[in-house]
Amino acid sequence: MTIKPNPTSPSTVKNASAPCDSTTTTCPPCCCCVTSVSIGNIRPFFGTIFNDPNDGTPYINGHAFDFVMNFSFATGSGGCSDCTFEWWEKVNLPAISGHPPNTWTNMMTIAANSPTFYPWAKRTIPCPGGGSLTVTITDIPSLGNPPGSTQTRTLEFRLVAKSGSGCGSGTTSATATATQVLVMVNGTLDASASSFTIGPSSTTP
Repeated sequence: MTIKPNPTSPSTVKNASAPCDSTTTTCPPCCCCVTSVSIGNIRPFFGTIFNDPNDGTPYINGHAFDFVMNFSFATGSGGCSDCTFEWWEKVNLPAISGHPPNTWTNMMTIAANSPTFYPWAKRTIPCPGGGSLTVTITDIPSLGNPPGSTQTRTLEFRLVAKSGSGCGSGTTSATATATQVLVMVNGTLDASASSFTIGPSSTTP
């Protein structure tokens, strides 16, 4: 994922991982069920600038992609049970502290305030009346343009949305996967050797 500093006003961003109970004003008594997830809308940018739609930061040499989560909400009878999601990555060349190489790491645990996750943190759930909700997260994994650098970075994604506890949903969780390979030779991205491949998806009853 694209890791950037925490926002300057973290209080304006909802903490999606906060406990969900009847005293939480941002979480009315509703029950959330995940209906589907997908990775798509792949946009390669090799040698060109791609501006982050969340905060306008420019990036070069990588891919942009969308992770789309669809949810349905029904009125609950005992408080609220919101959905959650996890953003797992495994990479041979980590970019940030706390992300060990070649180890699956939930980026929500080490970079929850990244602008990448703004669409989740700022979502508005359709409660108490219930309804549907779609959340789209755009990530922009890239290598930049380091002079003279020669490297191959392999980055795997396992992105999971989970239904609220006790909601009686037909789907407990839904997972989408993908792998990005970026090859840099002497500071120039080798576009022909670089790729972004959408992997299998799955659901858990």
